[in-house]
Amino acid sequence: MTTPICDFIKKYISENPLRLHMPGHKGKDIFQNPVSAAYPYDITEIKGADSLFEASGIIAESEKNAASLFHTAETVYSAGGSTLCIQTMLDMVCGPGGRAVAVRNCHRAFVNAAALLDLDVTWVYPEYDGGSLLSGRVTAEMAEKAILSGEKPDCFYMTSPDYLGKIYDVRGIAEVCHRHGVPLIVDNAHGAHLAFLSENIHPIALGADMCCDSGHKMLPVLTGGAYLHIGNPKYVGMAKAAMSRYGSTSPSYLILQSLDMCNKYLSEGGIQAIRSAADKLECLKKELSAVYRIEDTEPMRMTVSPLSCGLYGHQLADILRESCIECEYADETHAVMLFSPVYGDEEAARLKSAMESVRMPRILLQSPEYEGYSPKKAMSIRQAAFAPSESISVDKADGRICSGVRTACPPGVAVIVSGEVIDKETIKILKRYSIFDINVVK
Repeated sequence: MTTPICDFIKKYISENPLRLHMPGHKGKDIFQNPVSAAYPYDITEIKGADSLFEASGIIAESEKNAASLFHTAETVYSAGGSTLCIQTMLDMVCGPGGRAVAVRNCHRAFVNAAALLDLDVTWVYPEYDGGSLLSGRVTAEMAEKAILSGEKPDCFYMTSPDYLGKIYDVRGIAEVCHRHGVPLIVDNAHGAHLAFLSENIHPIALGADMCCDSGHKMLPVLTGGAYLHIGNPKYVGMAKAAMSRYGSTSPSYLILQSLDMCNKYLSEGGIQAIRSAADKLECLKKELSAVYRIEDTEPMRMTVSPLSCGLYGHQLADILRESCIECEYADETHAVMLFSPVYGDEEAARLKSAMESVRMPRILLQSPEYEGYSPKKAMSIRQAAFAPSESISVDKADGRICSGVRTACPPGVAVIVSGEVIDKETIKILKRYSIFDINVVK
């Protein structure tokens, strides 16, 4: 597969031009370190380099390559992560003042976009399991009930896989949405690889109208590189204009090159590497399940709940850190570990050895329950987000209205949303997720 962005920049470097354009480093390795070695490849929108939000040349060609790999009606690049894609998708289907039905365990990027667009959001609370607000169960029946609960929404919004790696019934929910004429938008930030498993379970393949993938999370793409995928031809050609309202006018060409290179990687062995890594991790999960509770997740993630072994998730992460193994995320109930197509037998063996060497108290620890947790709304997300605010200790926040969303990132999932009233139960949960101060409306 071609790499038009990379090819153009390599040719430009080879000509050793006098760079009388941005950026200010002029392609010079001025710091003599591994980072500055990338400077020659960092350019701006010079003649022939195309422009991300008005793409008609090499960027457009590369995006078409990506669309062919993901089997989408259209795929566009983001150098601003899935956050920019989420803003764009909501702008396209809802617009200012629109209405969305959304599953509650969404990333704060959705809440911030709702504030920008002044969206009226109806929440669908998952049936939480495993003692975590990050994950739960949402059925097609739950989605349909929420859609029919009021005025017809402009979209149904969900996250799948969620942060702990649980995959939701995208196909069933898509069927419900389309039966009622409601577009389905999926935050698939952690699932770019799902299109390349032996069974394609990517949201677009399952009927989503649009979704975002963070290429940098699960594929060999630089941080900030993401895809906005369009499955419904109705929305083809709309994304660039909407994205330009939120994205930087100076998107990183280093990130764009990494997305470009990933196309070639996938077409020349990367898909086989994804499947191989998934198989290796599945074997490792089976071996470790004799000791640990391993959650049922998407194939490239191992989510461990060590409470039954007498350890909290963050304790397990600290122990693994002593073996120079860094988890993606850990809290009271879980430790999350992400594999990758660039990992193989050596990495699996290293993790297995470290996990098996952990000494555990074997004291059963109880996981918290969240049944019935549903904070009360006092004002709109936008009103609260843009109101005068102050930061206070969560211990003093009982009865106050949340202003800015306060989350630990990762995972970036809001315990309480702008405009909602903080109560004693909320304070307990905030502390559980190591959040000790919060912005409230003055």
